[in-house]
Amino acid sequence: LTKHRDLKCPKSDQNRKKVRGMTDEEQKRFVNTLNEHVTKYGGTSYRLQLLIELYCGMRMGEINALKPEDIHFKKGFIHVQRTISTGLNNRTFLKEGTKTAAGIRDVPISKPLEGVLKQALEEMQDNPDGLIFYDHRNGSVIPTTRVNSFFKTICKKANVKCSGQHSLRHTFATRCIEAGVPALVLKNWLGHTDIHITLDTYADVFV
Repeated sequence: LTKHRDLKCPKSDQNRKKVRGMTDEEQKRFVNTLNEHVTKYGGTSYRLQLLIELYCGMRMGEINALKPEDIHFKKGFIHVQRTISTGLNNRTFLKEGTKTAAGIRDVPISKPLEGVLKQALEEMQDNPDGLIFYDHRNGSVIPTTRVNSFFKTICKKANVKCSGQHSLRHTFATRCIEAGVPALVLKNWLGHTDIHITLDTYADVFV
């Protein structure tokens, strides 16, 4: 892993798009469709990763970089400390550390999330990187783009408008705000570098 720490990731020149969270009704349809979806022979389901993002707001790269030792059921949190990143020539690799320094954090394990994590651990297979989620067919880590394609398939079946699986992170944040979670606490859970990012991103929900 040491050799990967020095790889530089290209900066995106894409404009930031407004991503909205799902409504309660959309979320129910999405989860029901996701749980009922049957993957075609030879296909891969990313159901557990999508549920983890929905239930704790972690970035997909962070989810696909999880190891068993990051999950602390007794203490009630996941310790986020690495991510799947894309370097030069679209090379995907496991990166120690997160998108920003603030990304290294602890996120709470709710009851719904606990069940999903336990299932993921039960289904985990040995792999060179010791990851909970791994592409065994290709012998590599799982890129976010692949999960995003699966997410769009589920949204279409559930008749839910989507702009990418990142909307699940926004859905988690929206439910937290609706439940009265303080902005500063949410900032830490999401791994934002500045409270103003949290306030600006979810200004319409805080109102």
